[in-house]
Amino acid sequence: MKTASTPNSPVAYRYNVKLCSGTTALNTIVLQPKGCLCGIAVLDFQTVLEQAIETASEKVVVDLEQVETVSLDGIAVFASGLELAAVLGKSLIFYAMDLASRKSLKAECSRSREISFGPWGDLFEGEFEQFFGSELVRSLNS
Repeated sequence: MKTASTPNSPVAYRYNVKLCSGTTALNTIVLQPKGCLCGIAVLDFQTVLEQAIETASEKVVVDLEQVETVSLDGIAVFASGLELAAVLGKSLIFYAMDLASRKSLKAECSRSREISFGPWGDLFEGEFEQFFGSELVRSLNS
């Protein structure tokens, strides 16, 4: 394992997808997977990502600069990582994510939110909101 940090450093840089057992809590952990996030690599990455989110005291950065492709299973892992980070009050940041993966991740997060909370949409018609807006302006002018 190649690491560019000391135990007291606030950032740990990981160049592969394994965390050392006994890693101390760090402010930020940076994961840098390489190649293709598909097949068995996705399962390995999911384990490492979950460990990193639990270990980091503030945030995990996933540097995707050296990743060639991300499968739909990889996108699902990213989305579940975002959910875990939110539950634990931590940040999960994706660096150098290609546009197609970003769009897929956004769609997966929307799908997951809809499964959890039901359809999400506007509560009122546009005309109803305009009515309240004009009423608010009138009350402020009075």
